[in-house]
Amino acid sequence: MTIAPSCLIECRNAHIVWVCDRLREDEAEQYEAFTGMVWNPEDGAAMFIAKPGPKFTILDAAGLPAAVGGYEEVMRGVWQSWMCGTDEGWATNWRSITKGSRWVADQLLAGAAHRLQTNCLASRTKTMEWYERGLGLQREGVMRALGVREQDAVMFSRIREAANGRQQ
Repeated sequence: MTIAPSCLIECRNAHIVWVCDRLREDEAEQYEAFTGMVWNPEDGAAMFIAKPGPKFTILDAAGLPAAVGGYEEVMRGVWQSWMCGTDEGWATNWRSITKGSRWVADQLLAGAAHRLQTNCLASRTKTMEWYERGLGLQREGVMRALGVREQDAVMFSRIREAANGRQQ
């Protein structure tokens, strides 16, 4: 097992609350599109806290949460990711967020997961670029009119074979 990056720690509920109080606008829009509820930091934090599965926090240089995330097993071996971040966290800590997120994904793929997946609104072009270039996810396709206001979403995945260097 490789050593976790120093910016990565086990997530605490207080970290999720802190990030949700400062959530990026595009992430709040995605929450609304995928849940049908108006973004409210308390409700959002409660939803993320209640998710089963591993959760992690990426700390900034001052020791504050830059981002929180986790994985929820949606069927045996298939894990759906979630992540929340702050504008300042992404602006100043994107390398740490990438390194920590990739480490967690690698650990899951070395163990219980054969597939990791995530999705986002198609309008979040920078996020999609990060998924592909930063996390090594493969774009699978557009889920048309998935959002409650008929917004398109894009599905991404990384499978164990790709994590081990074999062709997907």
